[in-house]
Amino acid sequence: MNAEWLSVNQWAICPTVLTAAISFLVFAVVLGSAERLFRRGEREARRGVGTDLLFWAFTPILGKAITFAIVTAIVSWLLSLADRELDLTSVTGWGMIGRQSYWLQALEVLILADLIFYWVHRIFHGRSLWPFHAVHHSSTQMDWLSSMRFHPINDVATRLAQAIPLVLLGFSPVVVLSTIPIVVVFIIVTHADVPWTWGPLRYVFVSPVYHHWHHSSEPAAIDKNFSGVLVLWDWLFGTLYLPRGQYATVYGVVGGNYPDRFVRLLVYPFKAVARQISSKSSK
Repeated sequence: MNAEWLSVNQWAICPTVLTAAISFLVFAVVLGSAERLFRRGEREARRGVGTDLLFWAFTPILGKAITFAIVTAIVSWLLSLADRELDLTSVTGWGMIGRQSYWLQALEVLILADLIFYWVHRIFHGRSLWPFHAVHHSSTQMDWLSSMRFHPINDVATRLAQAIPLVLLGFSPVVVLSTIPIVVVFIIVTHADVPWTWGPLRYVFVSPVYHHWHHSSEPAAIDKNFSGVLVLWDWLFGTLYLPRGQYATVYGVVGGNYPDRFVRLLVYPFKAVARQISSKSSK
């Protein structure tokens, strides 16, 4: 793995204030320009900018640091039970899987991690965990700026579900981590307000149009398009929704009663879950 990719990897895994600020500016210039260039008709005044800017400060820096610390601690503990040590410098894992080349491991990890993401994503759409994932769906307007609205519980749970089985299978922890830059860029791009479908690859890779339908509050689009990178999983498991020539226009949590402020969005899921538990215990 060359030095350039190591730098990109570090940017995605443990960003600093400087790298987060630089990446924000790059995305603002590239995707902001693309949104203006490909804009379809008049766009309403952007709401929730302050909230999204706070998430852009929180999620890449503090949120990622929390996730990285928890995931590495738990994976390290699990490996110690098998008399193994978590090595974040070697591209070699263990067993037949770990002896494969770096790029073959990376391809396999990307596919398997995306499959895991699909199912974790579906689970977070269930009643119990939905309050935490609803934070990501709370924006009523979709663009690249809304891409960082993630509750840390959502992020930690997803990364744990991906990292634990992949590392225990024998994949190099470095390889598992190295797929993160690809996923991060994909997440941001697929939230951009652009009419991109990837043309002939529309049913191969998740596109902005495809993912916007997932965020739509229109009845036909509810609980559709859970895939993160590969459309394959939605096709296999019957959750694909991509009407040709149509675009999602209505977004947000169904019912529209979710808070729209940064601190309230972080606190509200805990209150919602507490109410669920209280309701069950009172029956």
